[in-house]
Amino acid sequence: METKTIITVIYWLLVAAFIIPVYLHGIQKIILQKDKIDLFTKLGYSVNFMRFIGIIEIIGASLLLFPQTRLYSIPIYAILLTGAIYSHLRIKDVVKDTIAPFIVGAHLAVLLTLTLWM
Repeated sequence: METKTIITVIYWLLVAAFIIPVYLHGIQKIILQKDKIDLFTKLGYSVNFMRFIGIIEIIGASLLLFPQTRLYSIPIYAILLTGAIYSHLRIKDVVKDTIAPFIVGAHLAVLLTLTLWM
């Protein structure tokens, strides 16, 4: 198998591994799942803000699916992840919840690298 083909397959597996959980978390925020309400309340944010974030997450993940819009997704998630990190650090949240946005950011950095390479 050609190297470019292997990279393309890996890329799409990484995209799926990124967008499926993002869609699920975004939908949970939009439909006001209790766990998400509890989290945003703990972080000091309103339910309306939570819904807005859910919509932005879904839009950002959808932009990854198309070559013409893929690079627009990166700054959206840079802002969202920076906000998440700040929010968790501000309330001195547990390490597990604070590190999660860093892991998602690393995943996104790999996607960006592959996008620019492809």
